[in-house]
Amino acid sequence: MRLASLGLLVWLMSGAAHAQSPLSEDFEAGLDEAWRGAAGRGDLLLTEYDGNHSLRLRRDAWAARVVPLDGRGDVHVSVSFAALDLESDDACLLEISSDGELWQEVGRVVDGQDDGLTLHRVGGVLVDPPSGDWVAVRLRVLGNTLNDTCWADNLRVEAAAVDLSLDDRIPPGNGPLGNALSSRAFMRPDNAGPLDSTIAGRLSLPPVATVDGFRVHHDEFDYGAEPGMFTLPRLDMDIVSDGSALIPRVRGPQAGEHPHWEWIVEPGQAWRAADGRVRAVLPIALQERNANCVHTGWLSFEPSETGAEATAILVMGAETCAYFQFDLWTRLPVLFEPGSIVAADADLLRIRYRDEIDNRLRRRPIADLVERYGDVDIEAFGSPLEVSPEAMTVYGLLASDDLYTGGCETRFGPDPYCATLPLPSYSLAKSMVASLGLMRLEQAHPGARNAYITDHVPACSGRRWQGVTFEHALDMATGLYTSSEYNRDEDDPTLWAFMSQTTHAARIDSACSLHARRSNPGSEWVYHTTDTYILGTALQAFWRDHTGRADADFYDDLLVPLWREIGLSPLADHTRRSYDGARQPVSGWGLTLHLDDIMRLAAYLNGPDGPEGLDPTMLTAALQRNPADRGLPAGGDAQRYQNGFWAWNAGPALGCQGDLWIPAMSGYGGITVALIPNGQVYAYVSDGRQFSWRRAAAESNALEPFCEVRQ
Repeated sequence: MRLASLGLLVWLMSGAAHAQSPLSEDFEAGLDEAWRGAAGRGDLLLTEYDGNHSLRLRRDAWAARVVPLDGRGDVHVSVSFAALDLESDDACLLEISSDGELWQEVGRVVDGQDDGLTLHRVGGVLVDPPSGDWVAVRLRVLGNTLNDTCWADNLRVEAAAVDLSLDDRIPPGNGPLGNALSSRAFMRPDNAGPLDSTIAGRLSLPPVATVDGFRVHHDEFDYGAEPGMFTLPRLDMDIVSDGSALIPRVRGPQAGEHPHWEWIVEPGQAWRAADGRVRAVLPIALQERNANCVHTGWLSFEPSETGAEATAILVMGAETCAYFQFDLWTRLPVLFEPGSIVAADADLLRIRYRDEIDNRLRRRPIADLVERYGDVDIEAFGSPLEVSPEAMTVYGLLASDDLYTGGCETRFGPDPYCATLPLPSYSLAKSMVASLGLMRLEQAHPGARNAYITDHVPACSGRRWQGVTFEHALDMATGLYTSSEYNRDEDDPTLWAFMSQTTHAARIDSACSLHARRSNPGSEWVYHTTDTYILGTALQAFWRDHTGRADADFYDDLLVPLWREIGLSPLADHTRRSYDGARQPVSGWGLTLHLDDIMRLAAYLNGPDGPEGLDPTMLTAALQRNPADRGLPAGGDAQRYQNGFWAWNAGPALGCQGDLWIPAMSGYGGITVALIPNGQVYAYVSDGRQFSWRRAAAESNALEPFCEVRQ
């Protein structure tokens, strides 16, 4: 396909209406009419290789398009280039412009990167373009012969826009809230004064049938059409103050009668405003019932000293949820009843919160890495070339006892309560709950990992489950599957039928019956969340058999004490369970955590000597410290899955002399926790389904080398 060549400035004026924002172009649907370009003395064609389409440019060809923007902010642009036969100064160029005349180069691929196959991700940032309405992107070959070739794929343009017109104050009155508010409206102002009395009482929000406003940004399953989706559940919460801190009594998802949502309330702040009134703000979230998606925001109210009904303001403008994303704002009635919490309970709550704060890692902005290490490529962490900025919730690098963080942006500005931002674990739980749970059980009862599923899970008692052990289930190597193709079983609608069950009986029956026996246990890895649920059921039965207690709970008895030992927040005390009397931990997803929790746990595991309380043989294998036991290939030769942990062979990518396996935990939607061999931990939580952290691993190696580079 050839693109018509037009005057570029004229095209910018006429073509903008056809472009989409944000732009995500993989060329699989061809080229729409927003694209313009010229072959020059080369050629410009869509080509196909192994089922994938890309845009081929030769010699001096170029292609460009305009992308409209929604609000002011920095623009991130990136593309993957493969190249062939580049020499000397030849290059594949990615350029961006805010006026269609002056172009800024933001990425290039050059001679030495031109094997004709490897895709190299390049990109950069255009800071707050003056046009505000659009930018133009251009793909270009800088060559001098026809064999100078570039293939472009996966072009992305994203504007990290914040609506500057939003009010940064809490508006007075009792009428409907006309629009969302800036995150600045929920920050403690510079002229705030201290409280001259303590706050202690019960905060109550009645169910809300109609919110003032909402705006859906992304909805893959038509959730927005579900009855009651934009209604709010009831909330009753005891809260106490400790200085300026405002502490909720109950942490974690709070189950109720609402068909879609459960509240999560985290510690906030209270202060006396310049007008003498007391203002309180609580970070608050809606977590999807029976799932793990978290939608976050802030609740602002004035605690009444008399118990009179007042109004509160709720604004939500961020989430970690790949398939459903929205903004919500409303004014709603609130009742605060002072004195409803016993003084001794209030004091205990304050003591525990002080301990929680004392246990937190030292938190510093990611830019402070320069103070510690000098020359640092800050952009390598949370790189927009690996994870889209619009999809990034938060990221960080743990170096010694310092947690360097970035992200925590919302559509209404930076989140002022990032330290207590509730994050979904998704499949991090496969490592944290199923894996560490079995390691704890093996340490207490040697041989538990070799126990048979059929002896502890009646629903899996058929012949096809014969010979399958606890560890086989942990390794996702049961020998039962429908397809060995990567993620084919996990993407099948039958998994969603399993996930949507609310009772343990229905869920375990579904898990045990989904797949047929196709290979010997321990011989073939196939990713199954159902395997982890079956293992969790087996762990519960084994633990009850060996304790003699019918109410014994492996999560509460084996893992919560470990979380307390490590110093995790009270959020980690709770896990998703079945909604019945069994209250079975789901094991493969369903935790809610702070970034601090994730990093503290990873650092505990990543220590040089290994922690006590976990079976050392299983842990050593999971962390790739036993070269003879790497685990089964998992989706490719460079990946392994061992005892509930992933591993990536970073050696080739980092240019190491040999293999170098880095263990990691991974979660649905775009969550990675990498346990770097130098003792550092790199983690990010996102929801754009992007799992890439090569740049972070390479920069960690540059800061504290762990890889012997080929000469």
